[in-house]
Amino acid sequence: MAADSPSLPTTQDSIDESRGLFSEILAGQGRILTLIAAGHHISRVLDEFCGVVEASMPGTRCCVMMFNPAERSLSLGAGPRLPSGFRSMLEGLSVGLAPGSCSAAVHRDEPVISADIENDSLWEGFREKALEHGLKACWSVPIRSLKWAEGPDEEDQVRVLGTVAFYHDSPREAEATDLELLEIAATLAGLALMSLKVHEKVEEQDLYDVLTSLPNRRLFTQELRNTVSGMSPHEDKLGVLLLDIDHFKEVNDTFGYAVGDFLLRSVAERLATSRKGADLVARFGDDEFIFMVTDFTSNDHFREIATEILATVSEPHDFSGQQLVITASLGASLYPWDGEDAQTLMRNGENALQAAKRQGRNRLRLYAPTMGVNAFEKLQLKMALSYAAENNELELLFQPKVASDTGEIIGAEALTYWNHPGQGRLSPGRFIPLAEETGLILPIGTWILNAACHQAKAWRSAGFRDFTVAVNISPHQFRERTFVDTVATILERVSLEPEALELEITETVAMTEVEKTMERLTDLRALGLTISIDDFGTGYSSLAYLKRFPIHILKIDRSFVSNLPGDKDNRAITKAVIALAQHLDLLLVAEGVETIEQADFLAREGCQYLQGYYFSMPISSRDFTQILSAGIGKEPGKSFVNKPRIIQR
Repeated sequence: MAADSPSLPTTQDSIDESRGLFSEILAGQGRILTLIAAGHHISRVLDEFCGVVEASMPGTRCCVMMFNPAERSLSLGAGPRLPSGFRSMLEGLSVGLAPGSCSAAVHRDEPVISADIENDSLWEGFREKALEHGLKACWSVPIRSLKWAEGPDEEDQVRVLGTVAFYHDSPREAEATDLELLEIAATLAGLALMSLKVHEKVEEQDLYDVLTSLPNRRLFTQELRNTVSGMSPHEDKLGVLLLDIDHFKEVNDTFGYAVGDFLLRSVAERLATSRKGADLVARFGDDEFIFMVTDFTSNDHFREIATEILATVSEPHDFSGQQLVITASLGASLYPWDGEDAQTLMRNGENALQAAKRQGRNRLRLYAPTMGVNAFEKLQLKMALSYAAENNELELLFQPKVASDTGEIIGAEALTYWNHPGQGRLSPGRFIPLAEETGLILPIGTWILNAACHQAKAWRSAGFRDFTVAVNISPHQFRERTFVDTVATILERVSLEPEALELEITETVAMTEVEKTMERLTDLRALGLTISIDDFGTGYSSLAYLKRFPIHILKIDRSFVSNLPGDKDNRAITKAVIALAQHLDLLLVAEGVETIEQADFLAREGCQYLQGYYFSMPISSRDFTQILSAGIGKEPGKSFVNKPRIIQR
């Protein structure tokens, strides 16, 4: 019969024997914990556990049963010395319904002692099989979650993880010391099973994106690889779609990361819910999602699926009552035409995505072989760019800034060019975006600052005392925690007066994390630097913040200058910006001046400084020094008509 709490008298011999058993199992505990800490597979840990128990209690066969709460069933975790014919019967036992001590122990959540299987009603239906394999007694004790006593998390409400069972080859009652030994063994087994749960949790996090709960890049790659490996290029087809949220960086920069995270979760939820014909949807990168599609009948049908996905993303997203509307770009590759393995399909899908973004975004592009050329060239540029500064391939050119009333050169903007060993001189637009994308902008930006300060020092030492050099600061540089210290260190090392250096930041950067921007600008202003807002009019400036910013100069974006003075809208905007600068007591620079008409209009309206190809293209420091020495200017109040341009185009 079953005895739940036996309390038999013990002799001194049994006490001594129990002490020996305890010491042996405690010694084996070290081996178990070592295996757990080393991350060995749970089957290895549990087999070792059973070996420790069996060595501690000769004549015992140990097994561990694991509880599946979702199915209310048991499975065999380990039982190396149980007969194979009996072990096969233990798989899938229904808790509370199946015969045997283990099922009852989990169901009751208490030890169940079957001292004599032949006469125990719990074993009805299993008795003959157990006796046939020489199993005459079974003691089973629940393995409990070690978190339970501390109060489990909501997602971890399972108290019983399984059971430890001791089988004996003869009927045997359990004494009090045996029950203590069982509890020690169950605690040790609990450690092993809890390590399994932790491992499963880590594996889940390793395969799923934490923010969106979608499969991540690693899991998607595994699934795509497995799917493609079982396909025939003559019979099967498959599509890979990569989706990138358009201008997502601007969303983060303008509204903050909380809104960005909301959009990612919202998009992920829609994509996971609707699927739109996709077998699998995953988060592939920061603002990229990827789809595996097999359920389509033709290329036109595949395009329809992709179009529906774009429409799903573009529907308004409700954030705290505010409707946010976004678009997305899609790139696609098709098996077997665009690749017969997972890596090739994903790479070509990425090439197609980049083509969609280059063509204006909010569109779908299917892969074409010519797309891979640009991607390869881009990779080569990235690799070469990492050594450009070290190989002295970077060069600063300088474009003059001219006083509108006198025509004198009062400063210059430093522009970085790359003398590529194979492609010749590359403009900033060819490689600066790559530098920002790869993080190389930080060392390159430091090089630019250092070189510009040295050149400004040289001009001031040559007698041009009021001359300033302006340097564009990238968003990554400006947000670097050590940026202000870097600037201060360069100024000190070069022995350059701070007022000789002008730092230009874009309007978008200025309006991102405004309070931090204010603090950073204040620190830079305290160094004595000149600060200007570049591309003014293209961002989303708040006039209230603009008034508070410690800045000196606004630069009118070239897009407003290009059609002056004929375009009435640009004329009105330019006049308004000039009036605003005057009201805020800020200096104004107009960029992109290319004609005499533009120069005269801006001078008459009160824009103090002009810059553009009408006066000069960016030129070397040597040529610039010659121009400074020539002292080119114009008579006050006169038009620029009779003044020759500094450098012909």
